[in-house]
Amino acid sequence: MRIGIVIPTYNNLPELRLCLAALKQQTYTDFTAYVCVDGSTDGTWEYLQQVQLPFLRALTHPDGRNRGRNAARNLILPYLSNHEWLVFLDSDSLPLPDWLESFIRANPTPNEALLGQIIYYAEDNPNPWAEYLRWREKVRAQREPRSPHFITINLLIPARAFLQVGGMDEKIRRHGLGDVELGYRLMQAGLRFRYVAEARVWSHVQQTPAVAVKRLYDMAQHNLAYLHQKHPLSKAELFGGEWLYHPTRRFILRMILRPWIAQRIFRWLHRWPASLRRWGMRYLVLYAVARGFWKRKLGLPLSQRERPSP
Repeated sequence: MRIGIVIPTYNNLPELRLCLAALKQQTYTDFTAYVCVDGSTDGTWEYLQQVQLPFLRALTHPDGRNRGRNAARNLILPYLSNHEWLVFLDSDSLPLPDWLESFIRANPTPNEALLGQIIYYAEDNPNPWAEYLRWREKVRAQREPRSPHFITINLLIPARAFLQVGGMDEKIRRHGLGDVELGYRLMQAGLRFRYVAEARVWSHVQQTPAVAVKRLYDMAQHNLAYLHQKHPLSKAELFGGEWLYHPTRRFILRMILRPWIAQRIFRWLHRWPASLRRWGMRYLVLYAVARGFWKRKLGLPLSQRERPSP
């Protein structure tokens, strides 16, 4: 098969079924879909053993334990020689019928990674986090793609390139930055990035602003520091690293990112008009990343149910 699709999943069977149903509708059919089960306990593995889909192959860890999304994606490594291209897709995403065909029509070269368009949707509206993601996707489409824009929800890369850089970094187990770190290594290896708007997938936004902010805070505490340590030069371009490190700039940033301002934005965010909600969410994103990186308390009134597990 020319394309190998890698789909990590963890306790997400209902949406995984919809994802596989969408793959059945693809107009381009020269692919194998590898569903990488990351220690699911909701019957996902049993379902995959029973379902009859010619393009499907189910993988899991030998011990059946949960090891994180990056380790789940690396289950594809022994099978890369079977494919020319590797495509990443999340199990809660729905590709449009011409998704793979659009990637192929873009004529990718062996030195390119193609970033597809992500259409974010949420069941509850307004959802300021979903609105922020839609704005971020619009910005991503307008700029020359670089590693900070590297999102594995919808991505095509040469299979040999993924093998060359050693796959995903399994030390990044918590949510966030695993895809950015991969993108950074691929750029260092000489790959160019290109945005392909025609290759579209729907992505279900389930997080509330509270859960999203807490995840960003945890990401900055653990993954961002690790990323800067592993790739020191990334400080110059990832998440405003010079503002997080430089003493004078850090002081200015601390004066701007005040807990009382964040608390008021957090409490009133849903009542603002859409344009202000986006700016409020952008402030909370920067606030959470900075506070987490500096290992200072988040200082937002999150309820216990809004605290996501790692």
